[in-house]
Parts: sequence; structure tokens; C-alpha cells
Amino acid sequence: MTDLAPLSPENTFQIDFNFQQVPSALALDISPEAAAAMLHITSAQFTAYTELAFAECTRTAQTLLDEAGTREAIHKLKTPRAGVPNTIITIGDSITTYRYGYAEILRALLQLQEPPVQFHNHGRSGYTSTHGLEHTFTQYLAQRPDWVFIKYGVNDTKRFGGTQGKLLVSLEEYTANMTQIIDAFLGIDAQIVVLTPTPIVENLVNEAADFQAMNMTWDNADLRACGEVLKAIAATRNISVIDLFSMFTPTPDPSLYVADGLHPGPAGHQLIIKQILSSISDAPR
Repeated sequence: MTDLAPLSPENTFQIDFNFQQVPSALALDISPEAAAAMLHITSAQFTAYTELAFAECTRTAQTLLDEAGTREAIHKLKTPRAGVPNTIITIGDSITTYRYGYAEILRALLQLQEPPVQFHNHGRSGYTSTHGLEHTFTQYLAQRPDWVFIKYGVNDTKRFGGTQGKLLVSLEEYTANMTQIIDAFLGIDAQIVVLTPTPIVENLVNEAADFQAMNMTWDNADLRACGEVLKAIAATRNISVIDLFSMFTPTPDPSLYVADGLHPGPAGHQLIIKQILSSISDAPR
């Protein structure tokens, strides 16, 4: 990127969280040229930045390969269950789509070892479990995934108009959405790993100018409640659940997050991917 005009912080944030992919309800492929046009940058700038981001994920993945259990977990993900290469998908919100995040590190890990698999990161910034429910039936089930990693809840728990505003998605609707998503994947015999929402760094979120401008807030009590719902659903269906809320704690370390205090940063995602690799090894089926 040294020969290209530098990107603004706004541009890098937009690319990091794949804003250009949000209007993708029709499952249209967003080419680098189209993505760059939407972000008002050149295709060369977009491609150079995304290649640098994935190179960083690959470096993290190479380090993880030296840790106990990583190769065994990747082998388990890649072992064909139907005589053809496995399909693995991640679905969720901006924390899943993040270019330095757990899903992209997982993509890099899968590429570092044979045999090949199909991998699709369906994280979308701003998505709630309601979006996830719709796209499960309109897009994701059609890919017949062998493994699916599911993480919704942070956008569901937005409150607009102050702390007394209603949840964007009520806990009852969240419970119904997540139950139906999980049961749909169980219906095609997919191996499921559910991730609870991560907590927020409350003082950073409350001071973030963008969130203040929208009068938008979060409460860790709401995020904890979503996690408890997921643990209850997982227990009744004998599927893996990763309790990220407890892992980060209700007062998480700000160094594990980006500046907004909402999204875990690279250091936080390295903790997440390690928990995922461990859960694969311990998966019930």
C-alpha cells in the first residue's frame, strides 16, 4: 500500500467491518471494484488493504498451529462427513465479519492445511438474530454446511432513545429466533457451535461520539441474558456453546477491544479463536 494514497480512519473501519457487504440480502457477490466504489476509494486501495488484513490473520493462524490441539481441531473440521469436502460457515454480526476477527483467522487456518474445504464468512455488520433467521432460510441452509458457527446478540440488545428505550429485539424474540436457527441447522445434520455475545466496555461505549449521536446504548445485563438463553438452548440440544461473556467478564479489559469498546479487536479475537478450537475438539458429535 506504500505507493497508494493512504486510507482515512473512516475507510479502514468501513473495510474492517465490511460495510459494503451489508446490502446483500439477495446473496449477490460484492466484487472488489463494487466495494471500492461504495466506499469512494479505488479498487487498488481496497484490495491492498484487505490483503494486508488477511496476511495478519494468516500470521496469527501460523502461530496457532504450533499450539497444542490446533492441528487436531482443524483436522476434525476438515474430515469429510459425506464423502465430499466439508462446507464450513460462520454467521453473525460485525464481530464475526471483522477482517482481523475469529472467522478470518479460522479461514486462514483452514487454508494452511490440506485437504481443501469450502468456507463462507456470513457475518454482516448490524445484523440481529432476526436477520440471521431470514438468511438462514433464504441463503445459508442451501449451502448444506457441515459445520456452522453462530454468533448473534450484540445488535439485538441495542437500545435507542436512552437506557429506557426498548431492546431492538426483545429477549423473547431473540430466544425464538435463535431456537429456530439452531433447529434448522440440526435438521440438515450440521455440527453447530454457538457463541454467546461478548460484553461491552461500558465507559468507552457510553463516551463514543457515534453512539451518542444516535442516542444508542447497550447494557451488559442484556448481553448476559442473551448468553444465558443460548446456554439453555444448547443444553437441551447437546450442542457446543462458548460463553464469551464469561470469558471476557462483565468488566472486560479495554486492550482487547477497538476504540469504541463494543467490538473486540485483534487481541480479543485471538482469545475467541482459541476457545473455538478448544470447543471443536470437545464437540458432542
